[in-house]
Amino acid sequence: MKTNKTISLFLFTFLMGLTTISFSQGIENNNGGFIQSSSTNYIKFGGSGDMTLSGTTADQIILGNMKVDFSSSTYKLTIPNDSYVTVNGDLTLADSLLLEANNSANMASLICNGSVSGGKAIVKQHISTDQWHMISSPVASALSGVYTGVYLYKWNEPDSIWAFITSASEPLTVARGYHAYSASTISGPTDVVFTGLLNTGDYSPTITYNTGTDKGEGWNELGNPYPSALEWNSSWTKTNVDATIYIYDGTQYKTWNYVTGLGGLGNGEIPPTQGFWVKANASNPSITIPNAERIHSSNTFYKGGNNTPDIISITLTGNGFTDEMFIGILSGATNGFDSDYDAYKLFGIEDAPQLYSIVDGTKLTVNLLAEITESITILLGLKVGTASEYTFEVDDFGNFDPSISVWLKDKLSGGITDLKENPVYDFYTDDGIYEDRFELHFKLDITATDLNDSKGYFRVYSFENSIFINNQANTPGQIFVYDMLGKEISQAKLYPGQLNKIHINNGRGYYVVKVVSGSNFKTEKVLIR
Repeated sequence: MKTNKTISLFLFTFLMGLTTISFSQGIENNNGGFIQSSSTNYIKFGGSGDMTLSGTTADQIILGNMKVDFSSSTYKLTIPNDSYVTVNGDLTLADSLLLEANNSANMASLICNGSVSGGKAIVKQHISTDQWHMISSPVASALSGVYTGVYLYKWNEPDSIWAFITSASEPLTVARGYHAYSASTISGPTDVVFTGLLNTGDYSPTITYNTGTDKGEGWNELGNPYPSALEWNSSWTKTNVDATIYIYDGTQYKTWNYVTGLGGLGNGEIPPTQGFWVKANASNPSITIPNAERIHSSNTFYKGGNNTPDIISITLTGNGFTDEMFIGILSGATNGFDSDYDAYKLFGIEDAPQLYSIVDGTKLTVNLLAEITESITILLGLKVGTASEYTFEVDDFGNFDPSISVWLKDKLSGGITDLKENPVYDFYTDDGIYEDRFELHFKLDITATDLNDSKGYFRVYSFENSIFINNQANTPGQIFVYDMLGKEISQAKLYPGQLNKIHINNGRGYYVVKVVSGSNFKTEKVLIR
């Protein structure tokens, strides 16, 4: 009968002064402390029973040369999903080493700084149902059959085609990313099991750049090839590749730019077995994934922040989902797209709201501008799949230049909001795409009057439950009435040279009236009693 012993590293400390130290199934459970050794020491895990090597912080298990060799191949050494192991020397697997994953997609983390031999590693990856996952193989010579019962796709940049992988024997190229989908109607949650030789060393995957109709425009799906997290930073060797990566979390795309430190990925950490997008921006692109940038990280398989001066984050919340974009001022940036600073908008699921800025027709989730010397207006794009109430919320004004005003203009309701004074804006919208409703205005000195010049043509007021518009212009127009969430409740013709009246039956409260006649317009908030 198998026995299972656990080395839980919480109490004792090994001072490795011996050449060889062996652990077997006879070791009892322990609490506390660390196991650490130099790269010259040799540590063997063996015996006649399963073992578990557990350390829940990155510096608890640091070993020299390590070997897994049991008296029977039926036994294995397991590293749990919440554990981290570093091998500074060589790793030899004469028997099985299992790296676990759990239903929350947390995975065991292993870093070997020497050579790896023995194709007996077993790496688990959890695929939850009914959402797409960007994935990558952590072992050499893996085949597509490990995803039996799961839809598996690969992206071909030269001709912008998704290819459905139907063969169980197609090699999963190391450092390439793939898309996987486990349908609840077919297989349910899936634990994918990779078996083979663990990947180590630098990798230089092939990336391409092709533009034009039915071309990939430089989008290449790569993958973390290691059984540990990987940090996207300036140490990567790359040519003609943007400084931002993109990772899908099942709902939205998260980004990270290593130059600015902006995005939704905590410190640019790419979890193990995680696929990610990079974008080539010119011919003959290249990239090298550096073995030296492997790290232990608690990020789940798929946290962020912004402390950069003069840059704000805007979060859009509604229908149970959120989306985030960044916009602001950075020395060296231009008002167009900058491959070292900006990030494109990649869209998430249909039910989740999507927020982005629009620059020369390009949709951006990170948009950094040149130094502001005059008024700048940025269009905000909005895409929602469900009619509902939504909220804009701005953060990080504590680091923003106090001499620059930031205003949000809602052209549908006529609302104009000083975001520094009121960083939360609620509104209602139907489902669809809206790219001409919201504007951000940046200027050194600006007022609401600057944004809404009525030219004195219209006088708007209310009495009891009616709204009156005195039209002094000689041209007809249109009257729109909105509630305070931006939902249109009434619309009427504006007749020239007379007093126009609209009766409101929606109850007591404040309403926004928008009057448009040719190039003249006015918005006014009124109270219906």
